[in-house]
Amino acid sequence: MNDDHINWHGAFYDAIRLELEDYLDILTFEFEHQLNTDPLIIDALILKKKKQVVIEKNIATIFKTTNILEFKSPEDYLSVSDFHKAIAYTHLYCATVQDADITDITLTFVLTRKPREVLKHIETKCKYPVTQKSPGIYLVTGSLFPIQIIETKLLSEDENIWLKDLHNGLGPRTLEKILQVSNVYLNSDHIKAYLDVILKANRYALEEIRMNATKEFYEVLERMGVAAEFEARGIEKGREEGLRLTATNLKKTGMPLNQIADVTGLPMAELEGL
Repeated sequence: MNDDHINWHGAFYDAIRLELEDYLDILTFEFEHQLNTDPLIIDALILKKKKQVVIEKNIATIFKTTNILEFKSPEDYLSVSDFHKAIAYTHLYCATVQDADITDITLTFVLTRKPREVLKHIETKCKYPVTQKSPGIYLVTGSLFPIQIIETKLLSEDENIWLKDLHNGLGPRTLEKILQVSNVYLNSDHIKAYLDVILKANRYALEEIRMNATKEFYEVLERMGVAAEFEARGIEKGREEGLRLTATNLKKTGMPLNQIADVTGLPMAELEGL
């Protein structure tokens, strides 16, 4: 698993499908929907194929026929500029898609951090009322179309495990729970990006549960194709710890650092810090 880039948006696409799995037969998902020939792209577009069906899932009760979603990774935040840009994209969508109806569209922002500046701007500058209809879900009214802001860390883990835990601060118990629940969905292509990101972004939690890992944990890793790599990392970590212990003991004997470096292969800077 390469650490150079964490594909948070790919994980979000998997998470939102998993959250709405009970409605997959009436929803069409389009990710990175391009608005025109210019590089104007909305993160996700969810189309409801049956207008009469009411979606009871907490994150989608406002959904109409056309639903635009903008996602901010845990490393990013929602700015006032981002808020207005998404509104502009919504209007542009209506201007460029035949038969699009501004009254039959919704806009959703999904993010980890509470956008205090944006919420204040919406109420004081835009004069749109904001109500928190449930933990982590803020409903904005007064616009031409419904708007909601979802602060994922406040969502219920029982109802929204995929979105709530899409971040890089998971503890070992939470990570193991995700992996156990994920075991049911591993035959689907719509969870692999999610798990890849969760494992990359939560290496410390992953290492903490390695020694006492459950059968389900290793089954998930094996089915993901990363079990061997994970074990190899554990072996390498143990080898490094052993070399540092050896180096510490050799320092106590008075052996020069350059000789200890030759014996252990550890860099001088690390030996000086022991």
